[in-house]
Amino acid sequence: MASKRLSRFFCLLVVALTPFPASGGEELVDQTVLVYNEREPEGRSLADYYAQRRGVSPHRICPIQTRPAETVTRREFNEEIREPILRFLTRQGLLTQEPRVVGEKPLVQTIASRVSCLILFYGVPLRIENDPSLQNSAAASNAPPPFLRDEASVDSELATLPTQGLPLAGPLRNPFFGTRIGIPFTPPMNCRMLLVGRLDGPDAPTVRRMIDNALTAERYGLHGRAYFDARGIQDKGYHEGDIWIEKSAELFRKAGYECELDEREALFDDDFPMTDVAIYAGWYSGHLKGPFTRPDFRFRTGAVAYHIHSSSASSVRTQQAGWVGPMLSKGAAASMGSVFEPYLALTPHVDVFFERLLAGNTFVEAGWGADPSLSWQNVYVGDPLYRPFATSLDEQITRLSQDKRPELEWAWLRKVNRLPPDEAIKLCRARASELQSAVLYEKLGDLTAEPNAYQRALEHIADSQSQLRISLKLARVYERHNQPLLALAVYEGLYAARGWQKNTPEFLQKARDLAEAVGDTEKARRWQARIDERLKNR
Repeated sequence: MASKRLSRFFCLLVVALTPFPASGGEELVDQTVLVYNEREPEGRSLADYYAQRRGVSPHRICPIQTRPAETVTRREFNEEIREPILRFLTRQGLLTQEPRVVGEKPLVQTIASRVSCLILFYGVPLRIENDPSLQNSAAASNAPPPFLRDEASVDSELATLPTQGLPLAGPLRNPFFGTRIGIPFTPPMNCRMLLVGRLDGPDAPTVRRMIDNALTAERYGLHGRAYFDARGIQDKGYHEGDIWIEKSAELFRKAGYECELDEREALFDDDFPMTDVAIYAGWYSGHLKGPFTRPDFRFRTGAVAYHIHSSSASSVRTQQAGWVGPMLSKGAAASMGSVFEPYLALTPHVDVFFERLLAGNTFVEAGWGADPSLSWQNVYVGDPLYRPFATSLDEQITRLSQDKRPELEWAWLRKVNRLPPDEAIKLCRARASELQSAVLYEKLGDLTAEPNAYQRALEHIADSQSQLRISLKLARVYERHNQPLLALAVYEGLYAARGWQKNTPEFLQKARDLAEAVGDTEKARRWQARIDERLKNR
């Protein structure tokens, strides 16, 4: 991903889209329009399903007719996507426009709007390819090379729908970026831009599942673990990405989540015991890697996942390419990414996005509130109205208890993590015993370093990756308690159960060292022989 200092020229575009102070208004759902492609057989049924689940008026469902391809020409975008949507909005009385003269140039200006959010459904094109004729025209302005590019995401171009006369080449400043978190997206902001998101993915059943999962997580909360994969990079042009991810990890720690922050250059290893993923943010690989590629890997219900890469969303109707489509196919409810090279500074600022989401913003408000640019490369894929943190933790616990939901242990875990140590141990012990919860027994072990807590957790857990994580913690506790024979038994058990995997050398080396520590030289020799044999056969 290229890193450019674009701010000086970028500021020249601010005038075109000047921010306005926001005021109170209708709920976003009442200002939403759904857009589907009549040439996609699943498009209308998905729009109808969403309208029914969310309570969107059928009069706010807009049909278009265009190729159901992910990439279209600029002409196709203008004639078959942008103009039909604009006609629908004006004919339905959702957008009121009138002629104005701006700098001796006659334009049509939006003076009133009853639409703030457009939702594009599976089958609506994703991105607009480069148009050389526009590029040649832009070159005359002596703009920096990045501003000569006119390829863009359909979503980001549609965000400028209420405003005419804007340059097509290069990014425009997003007036919603940098606004205070508590300020909703309401008139008159929506006379200048719209919030655009899409319900899209590898296939129609995935999209329907995303809709359902968002609603479930809104009612009961988003529960699980949070994983953040920084790069440990110091290069001035890229270090900003690590800062975003590190700040995001701290936000979720304060919110009570179990967080894992990897600051190595490499991504999480294939055999890293990543489980119960509710939140993920990382970078930088062109395609899905690490634990996500395991056949049994699944995100938690309502999960929000983002991987920074120049082409992370070059296609979303895939289970293989990039990150967005594959992560959705693995169970994520919402993701975001770039359809063409965006430059790091013009991607969503991850920490701002998560800060807004945690504050109760919808997915689409959090996305556009963290995105510096319009008419550019970014897309937000998931239910735009999804609010995973709309309900307080106490209310989540009440609902989960009343409905006897299995996620209750995770809500109590967040509660425990927000308490002082003594209170946390007391509550964790009580709830772990009451619920017989592996999640809470593991946390009790983390808080107290009691081997028995980890042993109880292992009694109540079935999946191999959680067993691996808890077993490694148990072995380390035995070592700290000066019980090397028990620690050695744990490592021997892991090798017996798992065989040879990428992280097996760590177990073998630990087993060898512990065997030496207890004076069992023959056992130490056998473990070393296994290590040597594996290295020889690489």
